[in-house]
Amino acid sequence: MSAQRASHGHDHRTDDNLLHLIAEKERELETLVGAAKQEAASTLARARAEAERILSEARQQSATLAREQEQRLEAETARITRESADRGTKEVEALRRRAADRQTAAVQLVVDRVVKGI
Repeated sequence: MSAQRASHGHDHRTDDNLLHLIAEKERELETLVGAAKQEAASTLARARAEAERILSEARQQSATLAREQEQRLEAETARITRESADRGTKEVEALRRRAADRQTAAVQLVVDRVVKGI
């Protein structure tokens, strides 16, 4: 038997040691891969939370800007309405003054024609 072992030149203990070393390296790699996956998941969760926070802030800013713009538009509309009303009032007053001036002349003309027969 000893001759058979020598003729093969092969030691099973060395094979066992290599298999043990390979198995240990596989476990180490699995641990590293597991840790890397956990870190990646944690990083992804933080990135999602940050993106959600940024999105929420952007929505709030957008809503604030929309409200401010709406208020500016309402103020501008009110200003234009006031200016238009003021102009209309002034035009009506001017027309009334002209009508009053013409009414006096018209009354005088009627009186002259009817009473004086002109």
